[in-house]
Amino acid sequence: MKSCPTCNRTFDDTMTFCLVDGSVLSAPFDPHVGRSPAAARDPEPPPTQMLNVEPNGPQTTAPTLPIVPPTVANLPAEPPQTIASPFAFPEPATVAQPAPRAAGTPLKTMIATAPEVPFTPAARPPAAETVSGAAVRASRPYALGAIGGLVLVVIVIVGVIWLMKRNNKTVAASNLQPVSSVTAENKTAPSVAGAFTEKINGAEIKMISIPGGTLLMGSPLSESGRDPDEGPQSNVTIKNFRLGEYEVTQAQYRAVMGTNPASFKGDDLPVESVSWTDALELCRKLSSLTGRKYRLPTEAEWEYAARAGNTAPAGNVDALAWCGSNSANRTHPVGQKQANAFGLYDMYGNVWEWTESKYRPYPFEATDGREDLQPTDVRVLRGGSWESSSRACRASYRRRVLPDPRSSGFRVALDSD
Repeated sequence: MKSCPTCNRTFDDTMTFCLVDGSVLSAPFDPHVGRSPAAARDPEPPPTQMLNVEPNGPQTTAPTLPIVPPTVANLPAEPPQTIASPFAFPEPATVAQPAPRAAGTPLKTMIATAPEVPFTPAARPPAAETVSGAAVRASRPYALGAIGGLVLVVIVIVGVIWLMKRNNKTVAASNLQPVSSVTAENKTAPSVAGAFTEKINGAEIKMISIPGGTLLMGSPLSESGRDPDEGPQSNVTIKNFRLGEYEVTQAQYRAVMGTNPASFKGDDLPVESVSWTDALELCRKLSSLTGRKYRLPTEAEWEYAARAGNTAPAGNVDALAWCGSNSANRTHPVGQKQANAFGLYDMYGNVWEWTESKYRPYPFEATDGREDLQPTDVRVLRGGSWESSSRACRASYRRRVLPDPRSSGFRVALDSD
């Protein structure tokens, strides 16, 4: 048995380590090497030593000494080896030196076990799903930010489109509803004796006061060109009202409605190709702009205004009207012909004029021309047009049509205060 000079550990030829510095004390014999690894560390001493060598003299051979194989105890202790390891090792604990062995105490053979090294595994890469989940969580704020940015862009685009449409509507409304252009004078209608002018977006609509009275409505049997539905004649009482001096022009229509449906273009030409419904819509919008209740004249009011106290059919048609004989098959600017006794122009010819009334046979039962008519969609046009004969340009002539045809114009009416 052998013992370690450092830690006094006894050992044999089994694998044994020093308890102090961890050096190898003994290892099994390796037949390929011929000696133990511990013995292989030191060179083997020469088997003989030459003594008293003299030149050219007899050589004395030193006595042969027995070869004592080196023991581990006689080998110098090797310093502890540092082994590079990817694992973390704790510092070796300090081992207290054992007490000296008493003489005659038998040595014990101990087989040292390999020192226990705490194993600290290296950090493993996260699982694929963990990395993916982390990436998703990490990218979530960016995704939310991108979505928020996209929503903001969409809101801005929608807002811009809305503003553009609103501006377009505002521009159109400026043509249709120029409230600021309505003067304070027009807010209160003048007295019956005077006329007044509505100012709408640069266009002016002059209203003539028509004094009330009694009308013998229709035509006598003796009148030339008379139709059967023009009688029997009956007296109708008309209240004071106001009527447009001219037929509604294209400039006036565009100022209120924002459009111009006329076939013959010209600001001072009467608007034509207008349906009865379109005429009512202009009256509604004009009322909304001015605060007044504009409307179409009734059939009785129109005939009363056209006659202007005259019982004759029309008078001099060429002097009063643009009709088929003098119009060259087109409309003409308003106000070029003679006005009647009420100061109204183009009551005959130029364009047909819509009335508010539904068509019904005479006589009217009402006394003010606002007759309660039987249910029907047939409306009444009055006055003739640029393509009419002189027969149609009479105060009592009635043209029965549905409200759909866009072949006519109109003028607006207003109740007096």
